[in-house]
Amino acid sequence: MIYQCYFDENSKTKLFSEEPYVGFGLEPDTNPDLFKNCPELESSFNRLQLTEYASYLWLWRNKVNDPWIGSTSYRQLDKNPYKFRSIEQVDSLIVKNPFIGWGEYTMLNRYGAPISLRRQAEVCHPGLNEYMDELVGGLPEAWSNKSSGIFSNYWIMSNDLFQDFMDYSWPLVCNSLSNITNSNFYKQQIAYGTVSKDKCVGYVMERLFILWYLERDLTFLNPFANFPIFNNTD
Repeated sequence: MIYQCYFDENSKTKLFSEEPYVGFGLEPDTNPDLFKNCPELESSFNRLQLTEYASYLWLWRNKVNDPWIGSTSYRQLDKNPYKFRSIEQVDSLIVKNPFIGWGEYTMLNRYGAPISLRRQAEVCHPGLNEYMDELVGGLPEAWSNKSSGIFSNYWIMSNDLFQDFMDYSWPLVCNSLSNITNSNFYKQQIAYGTVSKDKCVGYVMERLFILWYLERDLTFLNPFANFPIFNNTD
């Protein structure tokens, strides 16, 4: 199934009715089973920091054994004009590639020239590269060379790949939940007076997703290739 994350009753009205989708509430008010095998999610601080990763943790801990698992948001149509129609349609794509991703961002500066993932991270979230470098023990060369990626919001993958992603990411995400408020990265967000400090771990997690598939040398199949999304930054 493709788990469509939402926060409240208002966002629930935007959930898809098509066969492959099922809603996943990210707050206990919308999901009474949210804390099952996931005591970390009892903390409102953690839920806000993790955002959609909370659903990944829940699916992993509760051993959902579907042959493939997907993630999307109630805002998907704000990102691109596409929905999957049936489970069979997804099955046909998974046969071609066990890793499907959409919502791909190409990083451009204000003049339309490509910039690297590293540059985009630093512009949007000062101090993030330094924090991640320490967290993972060194960022790969591709982080400074590639100018596009998918940020963990919109994907489908085989269950085996999902297990691998969680094995890779959860120790790092868990570490971040424990130390993020003491990090220079978090303190820099406070200094800039932005609300991004409330989702610092989420910004780390999004990029861990990219690091994971870069490290595994995975190529994702983008069914939205004719609908590119551009993120203009300086």
